[in-house]
Amino acid sequence: MKICIAYDTKRGSTTVIAEWMKEALESKNDIVADIKKVNKLKIFNYDLFIIGSPIYWEKPLRSVVNFVITNKEILREKKVALFIVCMAQVFGASTKHYIKTRYLKPFEEHIQNPLIESGIFKGWLRKQNSSERSKVLRWVGKLITAI
Repeated sequence: MKICIAYDTKRGSTTVIAEWMKEALESKNDIVADIKKVNKLKIFNYDLFIIGSPIYWEKPLRSVVNFVITNKEILREKKVALFIVCMAQVFGASTKHYIKTRYLKPFEEHIQNPLIESGIFKGWLRKQNSSERSKVLRWVGKLITAI
């Protein structure tokens, strides 16, 4: 199976999370994973797209949303999973509903076909949040099971 992790980033945490995903995916037999920034992706010969964006100013990056909108017909024929990276979790467990309804749900609505999976990961500004790695690996395991 060929998988593309398509994303954009501002400060780099989404890049690191995408790399963790690739590592987890490629540890499985018969999976080849590529990581591409959305503005560099020109070839769509993948079985699954994992599309990710950090959240800035209460929404996913415009470049990622534009990628999804521009390529909606192509993505309609593919399996798709989404993930977001945000800092809102620092305000406690009560923000989980807020993150889902304000950040993730509007992003999901741009996808025409049923999503395989959606994920929410905690980003960082300076020091890498290595504790988030295990959450990413679990999510990838769940994703592989779903496909």
